[in-house]
Amino acid sequence: MLPTLSEETVYLAIRRGELEIDAQGRVWRILLRHGTRWGAGAQTLPCKRRRAENRTGRVYLQVRVMVDWKRTHCMAHRLVWRHLHGPIPPGLTINHKNGKKDDNRPENLELATYADQQRHALHVLKVGRTDQTGSRNAMAVLTEAKVREIRRRRATGERLRSIAADFHVTMQTVSRIARGDRWAASRG
Repeated sequence: MLPTLSEETVYLAIRRGELEIDAQGRVWRILLRHGTRWGAGAQTLPCKRRRAENRTGRVYLQVRVMVDWKRTHCMAHRLVWRHLHGPIPPGLTINHKNGKKDDNRPENLELATYADQQRHALHVLKVGRTDQTGSRNAMAVLTEAKVREIRRRRATGERLRSIAADFHVTMQTVSRIARGDRWAASRG
């Protein structure tokens, strides 16, 4: 994923010294920009050091800055990675190893593809469902008892069309179930 204009703008605030990132991956505001609406320009003045992150609705932390009277924001974990390791290569994202989206410590962040993040969520964080076979699949139309009945009826030689009509599925579905291409877990 290429950096957005917003990300570039916020990162420039770090480069200008308005924001800083500490060793724990926290973003701090150390200078405030002040200006007038009448084009006199903005000036930066020292302020009391304070956290610059705000929590989003999805538990991530974001950093906001004002430039030319326009508010722009960027995700804090992307800023931390970029500050410590350089630009994020296209096609990659930042993954939180422990699953806590507000934990931006450098040792908790890693580059990952979207597929890597899905695998990490399923196998490491145990979020989501890894077993979606048979009736555990949310899209399943048939129960295991109905699958056994389809197999029994097909084994006696009953025609695909008749079975499909009774169970409101296609003849291809009945054929696949009878051959064992579908619902292998409930075979028997």
